[in-house]
Parts: sequence; C-alpha cells; structure tokens
Amino acid sequence: MVRHDEPDDAARVLVAVITRPRDLQLVQTQHWYRIPLKHAPAQLGAEYVAFYQTAAFGEAERWSVRSYAPILAYRITTRRELLPDEAEHPRANEQYYRLDVGPLATLAVPVPAAKLRRVTFINTTFGQLRRARDVRELWHPREDEEQAGEGLWAAGLAGKSLRGGGERSGRKRDL
Repeated sequence: MVRHDEPDDAARVLVAVITRPRDLQLVQTQHWYRIPLKHAPAQLGAEYVAFYQTAAFGEAERWSVRSYAPILAYRITTRRELLPDEAEHPRANEQYYRLDVGPLATLAVPVPAAKLRRVTFINTTFGQLRRARDVRELWHPREDEEQAGEGLWAAGLAGKSLRGGGERSGRKRDL
C-alpha cells in the first residue's frame, strides 16, 4: 500500500466491509472491489472507498478501517465474471457492482472499532474518516437532514444489536 496526499475533507467516502484478506489483495493488485447488487447501499456514489476489516485479518488489524482507494468507475457484472476461479460458487450468477479503484493507500491513523463489529456500509466524508478515533464516529448528520431533523446519513448497519462487549457468533458471509 502506498501513502500519498489525502483527499479534501469534503470528499465523499463509502466505508465498505472487506471480509477476507484475499479480497483486499484483489483491491491492491487488480484494482477492483465488489458489492452484491442486492446488498448495495442506497447511496452508492462516492469518490473514495475505505475498507473495514473483519476478524479474518487477525488481532493486529481486525475491526478497523486502515486503507482507502479512489473510485474510478462503477459497473455491473456477475460474480462469475469477477471470480472465474469460483465458477461453481452458489452466487456465481448473481449481479455485483464492480468498483474500479485506483491505488490502495493507508490512512495516517487507522480507525478501530472499540465495540462496533458488524459494519456493512457507512457513507461519510474524508474529513470525518481522518478525525474519527472510533468507527462509530464515522456516522454523522448530513447538513440538509440535520436541518430537517431526519437523522443520520448512513447506508446501513448490519447487526445493530451491539449490547456489551460480547461477540456475536454466526456464519461468516462470503460476499
């Protein structure tokens, strides 16, 4: 991963979950990331994508946002076209957004999740990403919604019951 000049504070960022180290390697080497069409956030458009790493990344890197990349293009394709070596996968024929991205860069300061573990997508800004000291701080009110009293600008949160510090067990989803 490279470190380069960070984007402006106002740049829109989609924080997306990345469940396998192999998928982060694909972002780094093949410069694309996939999102199942049926699970895509309502507000997909952003200038950058940042990656929330799950427990699969080991104790040192799990449950944190450490890297980001500029989004160059969006297109719709099938999982089979994206991952031909997994042609027999149960979702091989399902449609996915393919986000073509530029070089993967590291954040100056990673954003850990002290309690929040089950993130799917968060729409935020690069300024918010830069200032956050916990993933929970990435959600913020949009100015127009704040004025109208409509709530937070966020695409989604899976597993919103996050009581205590306990982990939820269950089957990992292979996106």
